Amino acid sequence: MKLLYQYISRQFLFYLGVAVLFLAALLVVGNVMKNMMNFLASGKLSLSNCFFLVVTLVPSMVSYALPFGFVVATLLTMGEVSADNEFIALKSSGISPLKIFLPILFLASCGVLLSLVINFHYAPRAISSVKSKLQNIIREDPLRFITPQKFIRDFPGYIIFVKSLDQKRLNNFHIWELDKRERVATYIQAKMGTLGYDAQKNTLVLTLLEGTVEKQLEREKTTPLIAFERFSLDLPLGNIFKEARMQKKIRHMTLEEMLTLRKQSIKNHDWAKHMEVQVEMQMKSAIAFAILALVSVTIPLSIKLNRKETSINVAIALLLCLGYYLVMMVLAFLRTQPHVHPDLLLWIPNILLQILGMGMCWKLCRY
Repeated sequence: MKLLYQYISRQFLFYLGVAVLFLAALLVVGNVMKNMMNFLASGKLSLSNCFFLVVTLVPSMVSYALPFGFVVATLLTMGEVSADNEFIALKSSGISPLKIFLPILFLASCGVLLSLVINFHYAPRAISSVKSKLQNIIREDPLRFITPQKFIRDFPGYIIFVKSLDQKRLNNFHIWELDKRERVATYIQAKMGTLGYDAQKNTLVLTLLEGTVEKQLEREKTTPLIAFERFSLDLPLGNIFKEARMQKKIRHMTLEEMLTLRKQSIKNHDWAKHMEVQVEMQMKSAIAFAILALVSVTIPLSIKLNRKETSINVAIALLLCLGYYLVMMVLAFLRTQPHVHPDLLLWIPNILLQILGMGMCWKLCRY
């Protein structure tokens, strides 16, 4: 039995490592293409900073890749055992199917514990590190976000044009403030200016020197020019780095932070916030335990399919995991309906999968 367990475990761990690394790398590349490529191309983000952010994001990507990796590894390992008639041979020799499945079930249980640690500790800390790094990038070099001789539209509600940069000073500065209908409401021009970062507001602070302000009124009328010696303006960073917002989202909190927030919400009788925290905690826990639930279904399924083709097994794993995540997302929308107990409803997919898997395994053991 020891050799059997070593054989199955070795095959399973190999496929698990490859699948998790593949999907995690895919998710990281997708994140880079979506959120960082434009900043790299425009010079707002250096290659070294981008590499640091990518490496830091890996734990949060692994948390999504683990369930997929366990399903793929189970399908490939047991698919090979079944397709090569090893399962029939082992069963004919008097070895119970449950004993054959035992190494995978044990590794899946370890996967649940690993996923819990990642979901509640390492993934939130990774997100916090990314936010901190982004804020440091902005704080250290705010002028990185100003490109001379180009109209800059990165700041919501503003269009900016700078003729030139002289060390840390902006020369010939023009800014158009837009109203809700994207029409020019205020035009400001200044001989020079400086740019700083306000960590409390998470905004760039623009200080203009020796300029004028002109407000646009209705029916194309304008107010007289107002001259100033010094003028300050806060530029929001909403379109620059969305991840750098100061307020931490609940899903990016560690377990300790969520427990603290839950205590505060109970103390303040903020039941909406309490339910939001409960839903997030239960979702992270349910996704971790989904590894065992999905594996319990995948083991008998792989024996029945009797296939060892990688492409087919990966496609089946994707369908299973995407279906599970889709159901979880739908249930998560009920967080605004506390009377239906959405925090408990999140466990229904796991329970159903576990019952289905136990039924399929029991049926497989009978024959």
